[in-house]
Amino acid sequence: MPPRDAFLTFRLDQLSQTAMAKASQVYKAQLGLNIRELRVIRAIGDAPGLSSRALSEATFIEQTLISKHLRKLVDEGYVHRQLESADARKVALDLTPKGEAVRQEADRLGEEMERDFLSALTPDELDIFNRCLVKLRGWGAS
Repeated sequence: MPPRDAFLTFRLDQLSQTAMAKASQVYKAQLGLNIRELRVIRAIGDAPGLSSRALSEATFIEQTLISKHLRKLVDEGYVHRQLESADARKVALDLTPKGEAVRQEADRLGEEMERDFLSALTPDELDIFNRCLVKLRGWGAS
């Protein structure tokens, strides 16, 4: 039986978890929010008016955690929650000016961290890596 770290999915998960943990530390220290909270902010900023269900699907975060993150983000003034007039059970989510400002700073920090992370690769390796990712993402789509 091969060692568990021989499987690509395990190695990808390991790399992802390590990168996310490091990024979350930086975001928490500099912005007071973790990486998943910022993922929620980014998704709302990309598609204002999202419902919490659509937000869960867009961020790959379970619905119960989305609810927890949304409560915090609304309470701290990053997100505005508005009831839809047709159905009082549904809400539309939008960023507040504070949410938009933190999103912009998070994007700047994210780009900086990504440049640092990818600096381990040569330009040719990065090109090949990106092409491989595109191919592999298409694998499960059919």
